[in-house]
Amino acid sequence: MIELKQVTPNEILSNRYRLDEYFREKFSLLVDENSWLTKWEHLVQRFQLHKFKDLSKQEISLLQWDTDQIKAKVEETVNNVNQHLIFNEIQITIVPALLLPFFKDQHQSLWTNAFTNGPGNIIIAIPPKPDIDFFQYLLAHELHHATPENPIYNLSFETFTLEEWYKMEGTAEYFSLSLYPDKRWWKDNFSNEVEVKYWSECKDYLKTTDDNIKSKLCFGSVKMGIPVFAGYSFALKLVSNFISTNQVKEIRQLFKVEPSVFIENYKRKIQ
Repeated sequence: MIELKQVTPNEILSNRYRLDEYFREKFSLLVDENSWLTKWEHLVQRFQLHKFKDLSKQEISLLQWDTDQIKAKVEETVNNVNQHLIFNEIQITIVPALLLPFFKDQHQSLWTNAFTNGPGNIIIAIPPKPDIDFFQYLLAHELHHATPENPIYNLSFETFTLEEWYKMEGTAEYFSLSLYPDKRWWKDNFSNEVEVKYWSECKDYLKTTDDNIKSKLCFGSVKMGIPVFAGYSFALKLVSNFISTNQVKEIRQLFKVEPSVFIENYKRKIQ
């Protein structure tokens, strides 16, 4: 059921003189016309793997992780998630995590980041010694995205609105945090004061599909005064508020809730 590939720094080092070919071999099967990213080069770019061409042997070697430990934790996480969600098959690809702008003030153990490119298709980047709680939380989050019954796969870029994004991320956050400790390094940035300001910024754009607008509201904007990952915190607040006032026996019920219902429930809460 689980197909696990670990694109390790040691493998990258062994293929450093043919990296483009090596990456094509590893990632070309993770893309097709129905995936979010349709070219393998886009995955390489998303995870900054092209930068390995300029790293020294020592720099690459220092990024190596314990493959047996990660394999065991992946299997453990998938088994936990399988108690709640349905999958046909799961393909998980592990790659090295390099420094992203988001991580500049964070310990390397928290550099784990991920992307789900379609049903059962997860790519997750990890540092050499990842915080295991955070790794499992994030993998569970991505597995929630990756279940084939997730309604995001009924959407296109033209119908994927901001409020749909809130539903997608809020339900995934709520689910993964119900299984694993909360080590989100961005959570304290979303104070009550920030929440009020954030709502004033986002409430007129709930139906937008403009990626330029969505990106700032989802991931943060220094210019707009929106903290990093504020959209994720707000999305979690929407879903948590809904669950606190409605009978939800299992996480899969939330797939059938319209995004606008989460929003209307929030409006009633803050009035």
